Amino acid sequence: MPETCLYHGEVVHRRLSPLRHQLRYRVYNILADVDRLDELARSCRLFSYNRLNLFSIMDRNHGPGDGTPVREHAWSLVRAAEGGEGVRRIFMFCYPSVLGYVFNPLTVYYGVDAQGRLRLMIYEVNNTFGGRHSYVLPVKSNVAQQSAPKHFFVSPFNAVEGRYLFNFTLPEERIALGVALTVGDKPVLKAYVSGQRKPLTDANLLRSFLSIPLLTLKVIGAIHLHALKLWWKGLKLNRRPRGPNHTVDFLPEAHSQP
Repeated sequence: MPETCLYHGEVVHRRLSPLRHQLRYRVYNILADVDRLDELARSCRLFSYNRLNLFSIMDRNHGPGDGTPVREHAWSLVRAAEGGEGVRRIFMFCYPSVLGYVFNPLTVYYGVDAQGRLRLMIYEVNNTFGGRHSYVLPVKSNVAQQSAPKHFFVSPFNAVEGRYLFNFTLPEERIALGVALTVGDKPVLKAYVSGQRKPLTDANLLRSFLSIPLLTLKVIGAIHLHALKLWWKGLKLNRRPRGPNHTVDFLPEAHSQP
């Protein structure tokens, strides 16, 4: 069974086509039970829920972005999804707000049953233009590969086309998550996040802050710096299509990893 904790690790982002480029940086993430965010805030002085602190999780930064509680939104997706009937707990994996600021390219929600087995995954994708899109997929084993058509504009260097391939494992001592984008038979990019579990305590929160004090600026800065490098290398820009700021796809595609 997953448990609320910190993960210290790294992100690797590899562009494979039409040119090759790589981005790698150290990060830390929080894994938290969406039904126990208030309890977590009471147990740590340096973490708050919907209040400014050194670290926090804010409802407005997730789901529809209108202040709907994270737990309410997550459970509404689970109840509406194929395979959601067996889910008993939901854990969210994300960057925390640091001094009130955060940007999560991807927040992942793990839906587990009473035995701690994964039953459902929610991939909440954000772009830097304020848009958000969630892909909701059932799970058929704890080590799985899932696929979803890309329906959301993320980067001006990628059109809204192709398919995502998600690879993941149940978060335990280590966490591993991979996302690949293919267009036709051509791999376009691959991104990975991995990490080692740490107890979520004030001492470890402080160590996290001191190791990477400006996590949000680091994430956003890395995105824009490498976008500039891709533009300098001549990669074509795509126009952002108009559309709603928050959308959801419910998908049945999931299969065990060979």
